[in-house]
Amino acid sequence: MYSLPIMPFADYWRQTRLLSSYLGGAALLVAGTSVLANSSLSEAPLNIPASISKVLTQTEFLPKSEAVAEPYFMSPLEQENVQTAPVQNITTDIHLEDVPVDAPTEFRESNEVPPGMSRILEEGQKGIERRVIKTTFINGEVSEETVINQFMLNAPKKRVVIRNTKPVSGESLDLSKLEISRSFVMEATAYTYTGNRTATGVPPREGLIAVDPKVIPLGSKVYVEGYGYAVAADTGGAIKGQKVDVFFSSLNRALQWGRRPVQVYLLKNS
Repeated sequence: MYSLPIMPFADYWRQTRLLSSYLGGAALLVAGTSVLANSSLSEAPLNIPASISKVLTQTEFLPKSEAVAEPYFMSPLEQENVQTAPVQNITTDIHLEDVPVDAPTEFRESNEVPPGMSRILEEGQKGIERRVIKTTFINGEVSEETVINQFMLNAPKKRVVIRNTKPVSGESLDLSKLEISRSFVMEATAYTYTGNRTATGVPPREGLIAVDPKVIPLGSKVYVEGYGYAVAADTGGAIKGQKVDVFFSSLNRALQWGRRPVQVYLLKNS
């Protein structure tokens, strides 16, 4: 009958721990089949089976830097996506662009013009701003435009307007100061608030009159004898030919005016 050699328990345990440092948990199985003839651990040779020794040499003792990664193979769908992905061609361009700049307007109060009227004293001039623009193209299409620099090439020259903002109605004016285009003898009827806006969209107020646009165009500046300077801003179904309606802010004043013949002067546009 074959029997395993008997060795002291302490030596067996020490041998098992030594093997476990190389093979981990597998050393318990290997140590159980090892034959140790000498009971002294310091002099006993370490018998490691050839198969286990080969595993240690090829895996545990291989430096990490020499480990070879497994190759990655793309699926057919991934290969198709890579092949069909569009190639973007990105280009840029820098160019100059001149942009007009509106001239500011300066208003000056002056008695040189009748109340409610204005006149251009200086025409003014637009300026020019030069811009350096960077344009980005993707596949020939404009993707983005960026202003990277800008400066005033020609500064604008301001427009100067003189005006008289005094109330326009009821003013006694010197007709010699007016630039008259035409004059009419008309029938002027007074009216007051009706709850409606004028034909030009502005609320009614003193200084606005209703006219026949075929005779006096809307927006025209006029002077109505006894009423004062006014603007043709409204119309009416009963206002035909040589008729005008003059607005008053109170019913009493409208009744006092009533209906009367007046001289109406059509003024030149300033």
